[in-house]
Amino acid sequence: MKEFAYIHEEGTLPEPLNRIAFFESFQSGHLNDILYSSYFLQADPGDEVIRQGQDDTRIFILLTGELEVSKDGEPLASISKPGEIFGEMSVLGDEKRAASVVARTNTLCLVIDQQFLRELKPEEDNASYYAAFYGFISRVLAARLKKASELITRLEKELEEVKARK
Repeated sequence: MKEFAYIHEEGTLPEPLNRIAFFESFQSGHLNDILYSSYFLQADPGDEVIRQGQDDTRIFILLTGELEVSKDGEPLASISKPGEIFGEMSVLGDEKRAASVVARTNTLCLVIDQQFLRELKPEEDNASYYAAFYGFISRVLAARLKKASELITRLEKELEEVKARK
């Protein structure tokens, strides 16, 4: 894996970042702080971007490529849509990484170092930033919960149909 510094023109959000929903939640001053605490991560197929059990406070935004999420070596999901966010759970609860994320293809991510950002913008002094940040994360988690609930409902229905045929 390779890390590259992210250098931007203050006050602007360049392509392809201007199409990512995460950034729409923030005022321009907040965007600059986020981008100053960010860098690019380039991963080759097989590179482990996140290791299960690792202490880490980074949030990742997929720009290009495809990743696989696994827990205890068992595949759980894939991440392939530009703009998808991953790694946010450890930031919310200061917990160890619950799953591993490995690049399936050549991948480019924007990485936001939340610990560095907390030092730059302490929570007690930046309520509007953290309201926007946690608001966006809660929308991401709500969408994932909805998707998981729909899947569970569908699987329960299929299970009932299989039981009824016996």
